[in-house]
Amino acid sequence: MRRSYFALAIYASVFLAFGFVFIYSAGISMEARNPYLSASDFLFKQLVAFGVGLGGAFAVVYFRGSRHFKYVFTAYYPLMIALLGVVLLLPGRGGSRRWIDLGFFSLQVSEFAKIVLLLLLAKYFADLKEKKQTIINSVLIPFALALPLIGLVFIQPDLSTAGILFMLTLMMMLIGGVKVSYLIAIVSLMILLVVVGFLYGLIEPYQLERITAFFSSFGGEEHEQISYSLMALSSGGMTGTGLGLGIVKYYIPVSYSDFIFAVIGEELGLIGVLILLIAYVGFGRELIVAGIRGANSTAGKLYISAFALYVLLQASVNIAVNLGLFPPTGITLPFVSYGGSSLISLMIGFGLVFSILSDKEETSAEPS
Repeated sequence: MRRSYFALAIYASVFLAFGFVFIYSAGISMEARNPYLSASDFLFKQLVAFGVGLGGAFAVVYFRGSRHFKYVFTAYYPLMIALLGVVLLLPGRGGSRRWIDLGFFSLQVSEFAKIVLLLLLAKYFADLKEKKQTIINSVLIPFALALPLIGLVFIQPDLSTAGILFMLTLMMMLIGGVKVSYLIAIVSLMILLVVVGFLYGLIEPYQLERITAFFSSFGGEEHEQISYSLMALSSGGMTGTGLGLGIVKYYIPVSYSDFIFAVIGEELGLIGVLILLIAYVGFGRELIVAGIRGANSTAGKLYISAFALYVLLQASVNIAVNLGLFPPTGITLPFVSYGGSSLISLMIGFGLVFSILSDKEETSAEPS
């Protein structure tokens, strides 16, 4: 397992290095547009988030993985529902209620809900292995468990994160052994619910505008953010314009977060983009292999595999947005984009991987 630990550490270091460098680079463009902003501030806040996340990762590694699964139903899940409920009672920003303001830091609880959901469903499907699978216990019950988290995030409103939570639920069902016919039924039901949401005005106007603007691009209409993103990527060529020397990034609205991939493409070119893509694929593969070979429990194998798929899913969505293949969502590029809550939650989720893997090592070290 030492090889896996080393490989995972290398891949994570690549992500973090890309993040720190290009958050600062993108911050320069934000600084030029607004004198009250500073590129150094963006970098400093991300470094603080990394420190907090690293502390959180060490904290979860300290406890054996089995303990986290033991407390997920009685502590983590109820606490997450309570925190998401509290968020809805707090003052909002721009018509949304997504953050808990801690003064020096704003906590986006929905980012942590993703990790809790993976832990919860991994435990549930591991226990289900002992029972006969029916549509009730393999689809309806796990979906009912996920629904409070998805629903509370949806009404913040945060359609993008709610969609990610729903996709994570489907992925966990798939790797948990649920029949494909059951999954087709649940996806069909969700499509119907989305249609009803449109018809009865449950989808926020700005969310509808994002989707319609995206589809209108197929008719020849330009979408400003995506147009600049594609321009940045194409101007990078093979080797890029050089670190900090990008020009198009000055026109991208959220270059330090949602569109940081475009900044990487502009300044490092195709070579830099390929390095990042290879790192994501390698990271996901190494996680899945480590989970299958190294986890001591079914729940552990499921969580680690699901965490790998979660990182790959979110990276794919973010990159698809940058390439104009998906409407702007606000979904970050894992470990790379600016965002304290995202980075901290990912670090804690990554720490859970090592906590689970350490279970096997401790068990094998015990005398028989």
